[in-house]
Amino acid sequence: MKILVLRGGALGDFLLTLPAVAGIREKWPDAVIEMVVGKKFGELVVGEGAIQAVRPIDQPGLASFYAKGGKLDAEWSDYFTEFDLTISYLFDPDEIFFTNWKRAGGTGEFISHDPRNPKEVAWKHLAEPVRRLGANAGDPGRLFGGKLKGGIKTQRKKPSWVIHAGSGGAKKNWPIQDWVKELEVLARKHDFAVTWLAGEAEVGLEGQLHEFWKRRDHRWAKNLTLPEVFHQLQSSDLYLGHDSGISHLAGWSGAKCGILFGPTDPALWAPHGERVRCWSGGGRWPREGEWAEWVDTMVAN
Repeated sequence: MKILVLRGGALGDFLLTLPAVAGIREKWPDAVIEMVVGKKFGELVVGEGAIQAVRPIDQPGLASFYAKGGKLDAEWSDYFTEFDLTISYLFDPDEIFFTNWKRAGGTGEFISHDPRNPKEVAWKHLAEPVRRLGANAGDPGRLFGGKLKGGIKTQRKKPSWVIHAGSGGAKKNWPIQDWVKELEVLARKHDFAVTWLAGEAEVGLEGQLHEFWKRRDHRWAKNLTLPEVFHQLQSSDLYLGHDSGISHLAGWSGAKCGILFGPTDPALWAPHGERVRCWSGGGRWPREGEWAEWVDTMVAN
């Protein structure tokens, strides 16, 4: 059996879909499963026993399937005929994509599911097509790709905390000054080293850190690949971050996670993971001392 899953969106959207894909893998352990997603996400899931192949969603030609009655790309048309089951999370309210999929000769069962506006935690909402197939959401850890195997082996003198103080949306970011203020409270009780994760969205944050957080046992890790970030997260003693794609990656890695939610709702957008805890102030950020106290309970347990 050959199965295709189409999923647009950013890193968090992709990772929230993995429990559904893992459920498919558990129902059909010998199936060939491919995904049409962001190109770099393939580094996370392609490997033996996981996902066989990833086709970039931004590859030229797919746009022809969003146009009503137009000429369809021949390469994509041939590709869609290969699968016995296709699950699409592409927003397709007028069924233009589905109609073109049929025009292209798409065969087998086609299930379309709107990924937007979940009324339960998003990863369960995204697993609804799997339930239609008589299965349940599965363990996304079974989808670790080949590049995630092995991990980092380091000898550390003190606990390692990984912090991602940014996200793709500015409204979801607690000010860096507040992060530093609460971390200084925590540093009076705990001796820890910090790895600050930074990508394009975190440009300029390093310059706002007090010199204390730039010394030898604290470092700024910039522009790592997703497998490199995964290994940093998986090897940490504690991860702290916002509602972001990196926080979803941390939950998937199995790290102990303290996720800070401000304007977004963790009841809907919490990362999947057994060691994930979410702080929510009902739309507000923590008051002074509140975040440090909450993190302190995590360290103790």
